[in-house]
Amino acid sequence: MKVIVKRTFYILLSLSLLIFALIFLALQSSPHIKAVHQIDANFAAENKKTLQRIVQTIKSVQTGESNNQPVLLSVSQNEIDGLSALGHRAIPQLISNIILIKGQGFFRFSLELPLPQLIRFLNIELTLNASQTGLDLDTAYIGSIPIPGKLLMVLADVVSENYIKKEFGISLINIISKVDISPSSLHINIEIPNSLHNNNKTAKASLFALRDKFALFGNVDDIRFYHQALLNFISNNEDKKSLAPYIAHVFSVATKRSARLGAQAALENKAALTALVLYFGTDTFELLIGDISHYSSEQALQRLKLQRSVTLRNRVDIQKHFIYSIALQLFGSSNASDAIGELKEFLDSNKGGSGFSFADLMADRAGTRFAMISTQSNKSALLLQASLAQTNTESAIIPALAKLPEGITQQAFQKYYQDIQSPHYIAMLSHIDEQLLQIPLYRIQ
Repeated sequence: MKVIVKRTFYILLSLSLLIFALIFLALQSSPHIKAVHQIDANFAAENKKTLQRIVQTIKSVQTGESNNQPVLLSVSQNEIDGLSALGHRAIPQLISNIILIKGQGFFRFSLELPLPQLIRFLNIELTLNASQTGLDLDTAYIGSIPIPGKLLMVLADVVSENYIKKEFGISLINIISKVDISPSSLHINIEIPNSLHNNNKTAKASLFALRDKFALFGNVDDIRFYHQALLNFISNNEDKKSLAPYIAHVFSVATKRSARLGAQAALENKAALTALVLYFGTDTFELLIGDISHYSSEQALQRLKLQRSVTLRNRVDIQKHFIYSIALQLFGSSNASDAIGELKEFLDSNKGGSGFSFADLMADRAGTRFAMISTQSNKSALLLQASLAQTNTESAIIPALAKLPEGITQQAFQKYYQDIQSPHYIAMLSHIDEQLLQIPLYRIQ
């Protein structure tokens, strides 16, 4: 018996030492790369082009336009740099640097973790080779740990077989048929199996089943309850031109439910905000949540009318920025929401756009922080409910916008503000945040 106990002890000790050794080899004290790209008007345009091309490719697969021909995904070095800049702005802890040369692509990532300095950074290096027969990876490095490319492929294939093929009947690794790499671009050929073309509805059903199973963005029944409460309010208050009364109503319902049911205020607020986002935002949001809305023809027309007419500070665009930033915060993070807001303004600063607007950016940051305070803890959620109970005016939600610069062209932005790290730009963001803090709601901790 003593021998068994001793052997078990040594085995556990050895495993513990091995795990600690792997952690120290995998995690490092400093990042192996630095952020070299910043989001600007040019990168914003590149990001838009990339997204449009990807969406078009997905649509061609869904509609069968590809006619069983290989689907070509292409991305240029400039577009990759733009995505790296956006990624770092959205997730400051993540740095990526991807360099293309003839026949190879070097992918380097560094992620800062909330750990002691000695093991704070996860550094990953990956080399992708051009290939006429699927994926070809060189040895990858996780920190100081080398992982042969073939082993990495086997591991990826196992994951794909067990978690993706099981649901959709395909392996993501095997659908990549060809990779071409030049110093200026990366091209990946994807062969969509006939089974996926023929079972597109089945694949969609599987995706929706996974969505409903995990309910990543809240309890569907609770969201449906608030959505119906909003519809009832609208049916009796069709003349409301400001977004403020709609916000006040769903939060008054959340306040009563929190008190009556002893429910968690943060979850109630999240459900209320999600219902608000589903009504005033794009139909695409509902695909992330679940089956919520069943509008009558009259309700659908009323919704479309309100989406186009309800304002914040007498502006429909400010209402939209506020709502969409709430959505991005609920579905993502505050950094991601702020980054997407900046991306939109840089797009507007390009030729043909309405110009970079710090008023729009104010609405973005207000929406982000409104959603964050509403849902980050039960304490902040209850304080926000109490704050909104005292007033339903716009001044309780967003400051006046009159003195914020708007209509700034790309050339004017670069001349005065230069980039997002310049003192002038940072000072303007600080001014916006100071204005938000003048509103009691945004001082809630």
